[in-house]
Amino acid sequence: MSMPEPSKASDQELALNRSDQLRNIADGVSYGLHPAVLMVLTVILISGHARNSLALTLMDMAILIAGLLPGLLYIYIRTKQGHFSHYHLLLKEERRIVLPLLFLGMVGSFVLYALTQAPAIMLRGMLIGLLAGAGAILISRFWKISLHAAVAMGCAALFIPISWSILLGISALGIVVGISRLVVKHHTPAQVIGGWIYGLGVTSLLVWILLV
Repeated sequence: MSMPEPSKASDQELALNRSDQLRNIADGVSYGLHPAVLMVLTVILISGHARNSLALTLMDMAILIAGLLPGLLYIYIRTKQGHFSHYHLLLKEERRIVLPLLFLGMVGSFVLYALTQAPAIMLRGMLIGLLAGAGAILISRFWKISLHAAVAMGCAALFIPISWSILLGISALGIVVGISRLVVKHHTPAQVIGGWIYGLGVTSLLVWILLV
């Protein structure tokens, strides 16, 4: 005796459950590979390579986090209050205050790195990040480029003169997080691809000018 075929309703429910699970995974990836997370990881790797001191690397990490924290707290508070659409700023208009605030925090971190006599490769890497970030701020006034994709690929490009294996590893993370932004429907394919191209292309050019 053959088993009855599942009903169409059951198939649809199963498909919806799978879609929800995939979306939850992609949402977790979006947070786990948040631009701030990848920036901190990049500083840890470059500082560890250049300074060869755990204490100094932890200091460098703390300096970057201190610079990012005001902007991240602002996003958290405004989102909790209902003034922002999402912690990932789904509307480009929401970026007009947040991105300059994060940029100023990064400038502060750069100044602290200079005062603590960070190695030249770190200072130049931070300068490259600021220049690329300024471009992303300008673009974001007119178009919602994927910052997850752009920052990930930008972080990867910083390792061109240091380690190609790390570059490829972070690039792979950039591809994964870019796809996750599509799954959660926070960006269009053009916005993600634009982020990949901008992050890798502009940062690679700046690395070639300032580091290589």
